[in-house]
Amino acid sequence: MTPAEETIARLEREFAVFVRQDRAALGRLGREVHPDLKVAAYRLLAHLAERGPRRPTELACHVGVTSPTISRQLQHLEALGLIERVEAPDDGRAYSVRLTDTGHRRVEEVRVARGGRLGELLGSWAEEEVRTFAALLARFNGSAATPPPRRCGGAE
Repeated sequence: MTPAEETIARLEREFAVFVRQDRAALGRLGREVHPDLKVAAYRLLAHLAERGPRRPTELACHVGVTSPTISRQLQHLEALGLIERVEAPDDGRAYSVRLTDTGHRRVEEVRVARGGRLGELLGSWAEEEVRTFAALLARFNGSAATPPPRRCGGAE
């Protein structure tokens, strides 16, 4: 293995560790939103908190699942009182979903907890190291962005 291949292999291992740890942390934090909340559902809530009301088809494209899957996830979140259906402003036959007040409050609590945890993890780093890490991660994420595997009708 060449030094470049070894570096890439090490990076791949570190990504795998990061993803595994982040998924576990999201699961724990999601349960703080509601004990019955799954990781995928928390990601939907966070997306709604960031982007506002969305149609189910847009959410399905965002997370890369089918319409029946997103429908089941949204029904679960609605039953937990975290989202509600609202008439789509541009089409009275369609609907969007949005966070309830409880949903907003719970997502914000988790966001603050995640930020606190990240602050703890980076507490021993110099400010310049944190800025550099953030810039490099943003650069990587920008280059890693790919179009969704299926057409989503212009949804984000």
